[in-house]
Amino acid sequence: MRWINWGGAMAGMVMAAAVWGLTGCDRDGGGGGGGVGDVGDNNADVYVAIGDSITDGNNGGGAPYPPRLAAMTGKTVINRAAQDESASRAAGSVGGILSDTKPGALLILLGSVDLIGGRSVDGVIGSLGSIIDQAKANKTVPVVATLTPMVGSHSRWSGQVKELNKAIRSLASDKGARLVDLEPAFGDGAGLILDDGLHPNEQGNQIMAEAFADAL
Repeated sequence: MRWINWGGAMAGMVMAAAVWGLTGCDRDGGGGGGGVGDVGDNNADVYVAIGDSITDGNNGGGAPYPPRLAAMTGKTVINRAAQDESASRAAGSVGGILSDTKPGALLILLGSVDLIGGRSVDGVIGSLGSIIDQAKANKTVPVVATLTPMVGSHSRWSGQVKELNKAIRSLASDKGARLVDLEPAFGDGAGLILDDGLHPNEQGNQIMAEAFADAL
């Protein structure tokens, strides 16, 4: 298993699971969701994660969820997240990512940047719906997550986060995407979010990886 962090266009670290020494590494190879099934000519052993700084990492919370997920599942997890990535921008670039990487599953955690930037919940859902549709057209399994909580200095957006999460659940159901519901996993975020009020800490990142593994 390996984790590839592209950092934009460049391939970064490739690590074996043993390097991380993470809890939960004795899980079965396919996680809790029974695998991705028929993915056409895509690679069922490759997952691609898209998202913002929460997925990208380098925020002081230890390894982000993609390398942890690689350790748990034995799959190659390519991290194509980017700092300040929005759902709207990702909807325009995901087609190229899918074409380049041919993944069995696309892991989607987006919307925080959009909300902070003043975009409406409906606008975010429109972009997420486009991403899901593009994944399905590529025969890649879309796996969409609700947002982690915003607390402290970011608590002004907490109501919108809850509203968006409710809409994401409906979107996943309507479009037949797999759902990773991080909101109940995090609760109010106590002890799981860094002091910046936005990024998960070590324990929070581990919870995220476990939640994605259960969906896969």
